[in-house]
Amino acid sequence: MAKISVPHIVTGFGGKENIAQAAHCATRLRVTPKDRSKVDIEALKNVDGVLSVIDGATQIQVVIGAEVSNVYREFIKLTGVTEEAAIDENLDLKDELKAKKGGLLTRFFETVAKIFNPIVPALAGCGILSAGIMVAMAFGASTSSPTFSHIVTISMAVFTFIPFLLASSTAKVFKMNEYVALTICAAMMAPAWANLLTAGTTSTTFLGISFRVINYSSSVLPIVCAIILASYIEKGLDKIIPGALKIILVPALTIIITTPVVLMTVGPLTYAIGEALANGVNWLFANGGWIAGLVYGGIYSAMVVLGIHHGMVPVLTQMISTNGFNYVSPTSGSANMGQAGAAFGVWLKSKDKKLRANAASACIAACTGITEPVIYGVNVPQGKTFFFGMAGGAVGGAVAGILRLKAYAMGGPSFLSFGMFMGGEAPFVNCGLVMVCFVIAFVVAAALTYLFWKPNEK
Repeated sequence: MAKISVPHIVTGFGGKENIAQAAHCATRLRVTPKDRSKVDIEALKNVDGVLSVIDGATQIQVVIGAEVSNVYREFIKLTGVTEEAAIDENLDLKDELKAKKGGLLTRFFETVAKIFNPIVPALAGCGILSAGIMVAMAFGASTSSPTFSHIVTISMAVFTFIPFLLASSTAKVFKMNEYVALTICAAMMAPAWANLLTAGTTSTTFLGISFRVINYSSSVLPIVCAIILASYIEKGLDKIIPGALKIILVPALTIIITTPVVLMTVGPLTYAIGEALANGVNWLFANGGWIAGLVYGGIYSAMVVLGIHHGMVPVLTQMISTNGFNYVSPTSGSANMGQAGAAFGVWLKSKDKKLRANAASACIAACTGITEPVIYGVNVPQGKTFFFGMAGGAVGGAVAGILRLKAYAMGGPSFLSFGMFMGGEAPFVNCGLVMVCFVIAFVVAAALTYLFWKPNEK
């Protein structure tokens, strides 16, 4: 892809004097102009390296792809606007959905994304380490080696202590004291509960009320719900306790009220729900076969566009923590490779040099796990090719479902992250078959695009 001319982008917006605000997400430069009449949309579209331009309700979004952060840094230097933190890719879609029916569901998925997005790098980092460990073990590495054993311990850290990460991110989203939230988490994960379980005690009492003893290590839903409850208790106490006593009584009462209530009610209930969700999804893929893979592989790309794929993060995390594997990632990976294949078909058939260059770049990025450029920059604007990508994902997902293929680590499923599929009794077979499913999804989508898509046709 040619180097993007940021000065030309600034000119397209009517010059730096016309820029009120600028931010960016994973793939888009998001600009709020002072006077929209001075913005030349066509000029922005013709800038080399720009994938498309979306004239949104609140912002004009320039779709750039993986280079957006570099473009943004140069853009703010040229315009002098205040630098802002990266934002969610799907805010524009969510704003539109909030104005329609289903706004409550949209806000739910947005909240899930806000809680889990900050911890994704830690999950992905340990996921890559786990994948590397599986590859090493497939070639004979053993935990009898102290060094290798310590690496295994390090790779499992995020899954063992994920409640602490979730407590912190949930506290920030629901605006409660982060350290009080972490203290509640520590109380839920105190060694005393594990010691009771080790001694064979599965229930105990508080104020004469019996409750189930649970080791909340590696759990997801209990701590999220606990901190949400704590945030409301903290806010309520803050309103009724006099100012001079707030600093002492609000934290103390929040901890002593929330923790027993959670341990007796919210914790056991949400722990059971988390187990049921993880087991339910596993059961669906284990018993639904090709139908489960076909449906999920087909709709996953649409879930990404709507942002609701974030809702699967807690389920996948719970599945990996509880069972050591999930059936979902081979299918969602097939969906991603289907979108890559559709972009490859565009590259093969299009005569437009700029579109071909964008399609080639986005296809390569998608094959390595970065799907935003191919979805937002190529297939969604082309219309039909997005649905051809979904069809490829459905076929690849169906094959993955039939074979009951598994992922053994968290991460973005792609050709590059093959290590996350190495595990079980036949790690190379499982991994090889997942790669075959990815190829099938890619080829089906590319073939459909080449045969049935016409350039300049939506």
